[in-house]
Amino acid sequence: MPMTMQHHMPNTPLVDSRERLRTSLRHLEAVQAGGRHWALAEAHHTVAGAYRELGAWPSALANLQAARRWAQAGGARDLDIDIACTLVETLAGAADAAEHQQRGGGRPLREQARDVVFDTAQELARVADAQREVGVLLRLSDVLDRFGDRDDATQLQMRALQRTVGETPVTTPRAVDAAASRAH
Repeated sequence: MPMTMQHHMPNTPLVDSRERLRTSLRHLEAVQAGGRHWALAEAHHTVAGAYRELGAWPSALANLQAARRWAQAGGARDLDIDIACTLVETLAGAADAAEHQQRGGGRPLREQARDVVFDTAQELARVADAQREVGVLLRLSDVLDRFGDRDDATQLQMRALQRTVGETPVTTPRAVDAAASRAH
C-alpha cells in the first residue's frame, strides 16, 4: 500500500510568529475601514508585537509610534500608557540588537527609551488608579535597571512604593522619625 506524504509547515516559533503577523496585519486592515482611534491603536500595537517577535525592530517601532498617535488622538490615556511601556521595552530590545551589531550602536535607542520612560512617568501623575501607576512604574524601572540606570530605576521604584503604601515619601523627616521609632 503506497504511503502518501503530507507536506505541511512545522509548528515552530518562527512559523507561529509569521502567522501572528499575517493575522494581525489582516486585522489592522479590517480595523482601518472603521476609523476608530482606540481600535487602530490596539491593532497597531498588536502588529508591533508580531514584528517584535520576529526581531523586525524598525517595523515594530514604527507601528508602536502609530499606535501611540492613534491612542492620543482618541484620548485613550490608559492605552497610550500601555503602548508607551511596550515602546520602551521594544526600544530596549532594538538597542540590544544594535549593540550586538556595533559597539555603541544601541545608545541612541536607549536615550530614546529613557525619554519615553520619563515622559510616561510624568503622565502617570494624572492617573487616578494607584495599582495601575505602581505596575507601570515598576515596568519602566525594569528597563532603566536593564540599562544600568540604577538611580533613576530606584527613584521610580520608590515612587511605586509610596503609591503602594500611601505614605509620605521616606525622605521626609516625619517618615524618617517614624521609621526610626519602629526600629527601636
